[in-house]
Amino acid sequence: VGKLWTQTRKRAIHKEDVQKLKEFDLSTLIKYPTPYLEFARDIFLFSYFSAGINFKDIATLRYNDMEEDRIFYRRHKTGKAMTCRLHPQAKEIIAKYTRSEVIQEDYIFPILDRQIHRTEQQIHNRVHKVLVHINRELKEWSKQLGLAMNLTTYVARHTFATVLKRSGVSVALISDRFKTVANVC
Repeated sequence: VGKLWTQTRKRAIHKEDVQKLKEFDLSTLIKYPTPYLEFARDIFLFSYFSAGINFKDIATLRYNDMEEDRIFYRRHKTGKAMTCRLHPQAKEIIAKYTRSEVIQEDYIFPILDRQIHRTEQQIHNRVHKVLVHINRELKEWSKQLGLAMNLTTYVARHTFATVLKRSGVSVALISDRFKTVANVC
């Protein structure tokens, strides 16, 4: 088995490409943008500005997971308790999707609805469905920006770590990125 194992190519874009994505004017698109296009950009940027948080962890973030300038959550894949300082750009994205009259148990992003998605299977199905739509729209962003690689939520995650590495941050610190590194980007 060891002989068959090959390391996957890390997928990340440059910090300048993230800036292009952030600043791209939707009104310049020839094709009418889909409802998911801006949302996909916001999710990509939120992941990047929140220390590479995974899509399922974004989808399940609730208002009670925020405290002042930090988010606290349990990583779905590993069960590990995580925390991340909220970058000003991440706060802007949260504010954009905050509805009036929310309660602390409500999900932050319009992916899940606590009244509808109650079971683990319902949550899993909805997260998967939205992830497919978002990654499809991120592929469109790749074309708009002229990138050689397709954007995905996975790319956002790895871009955060790669930007830190290219900035001279040690790999050991990046591996433990959720403690203090999130404010570097």
